[in-house]
Amino acid sequence: MENNFLNYKPLKFIKFNLKIKKYKIGLLAAFIIIIILLIIIKILYNNLKRTLFILKLFKVFKNEEDVKLYMKNKTEYYFKNRMKFLNINNIKYNETNLVTFQDKLNYLVIHENPELKTQYVDKIKIHEATKKIIGRDICVPILKIYNDANEINLDELPNKFLLKLNHGSGMNIICKDKSNFNLNEAKIKLNNWKQQNYGLDGTEFQYMFVDRKIFAAPYLGDNIVDYEIFCFNGIPKLIRVQKTLFEHNNTIIHNYYDLNWTLTEIDTGLRIYHRIPEFNITKPKKLDLMIDYSKKLSKKFCFVRIDYYYVNDSIYLSEMTFTPSNTRMKYKNFNQSKYMGSLLDINKIQMN
Repeated sequence: MENNFLNYKPLKFIKFNLKIKKYKIGLLAAFIIIIILLIIIKILYNNLKRTLFILKLFKVFKNEEDVKLYMKNKTEYYFKNRMKFLNINNIKYNETNLVTFQDKLNYLVIHENPELKTQYVDKIKIHEATKKIIGRDICVPILKIYNDANEINLDELPNKFLLKLNHGSGMNIICKDKSNFNLNEAKIKLNNWKQQNYGLDGTEFQYMFVDRKIFAAPYLGDNIVDYEIFCFNGIPKLIRVQKTLFEHNNTIIHNYYDLNWTLTEIDTGLRIYHRIPEFNITKPKKLDLMIDYSKKLSKKFCFVRIDYYYVNDSIYLSEMTFTPSNTRMKYKNFNQSKYMGSLLDINKIQMN
């Protein structure tokens, strides 16, 4: 009996060990299979994502040649089309020596993922996108959204309002008196604007994929001030105040302030935009809140300018701009362009 007991124990132990080993091998095999499946799923997902992106491009671009060039060499496509857009023969650009603000913005247009910005440049979708970050909607309210200008019914709108497009800049019609408003003329203009692909025509890629719509917004007041906060790598650093001076032949003030509301020497020096030190612009009471909003909204971008209106002690987010003046914003001299460029680190971008 004693011998049988001694012989049985090791045998049982060996069988138990074999079961453990088989279990471990089974777990390892299952783990390897899961990893392989995840890799296959990721490859399929990336291929599907690329295919859907190419299909989007075919909807947006004018021909297959442009799609192929955009996919192969965005830099070449970008400058080829900018030369057409700006009606000039040659644009010199060296990606190994980016110094000025303008050159760095060009680099971001080419290399940063434009789809990450689309919901923020869409003047309709920005409401939901910023609400997720801020916790509430701080944008200028929307009264109505239209797929076509022929849907506009003046009876549904207040006496004063704006009609705007959601996919670009400068496409606005102001109505200050509904009884004298030429709706038919406005409809023609709005539908013509709707046909334009603002992102493609001006090579501002973030606008290319916006689902174009028309919307009505409330009229906030006459000649209100724009407070435009320049955010570099998620940090607000400058505030540009924009205001039209009608008594000075429609001169537009572009005064740049630091975060302490001290006027800087930066001077846009572009056409009708001017630094006017003698024009005193009062610091808004809720500037700190604007700056706080801007920190949160700019966190994931190398550069964005976030524009606000401050009316009746209320802050309204107007728009988020990634390519001010289509990256052609000039400054008084090269040193100022270089200084603006020094504020921007382009090494931490989210690539395509």
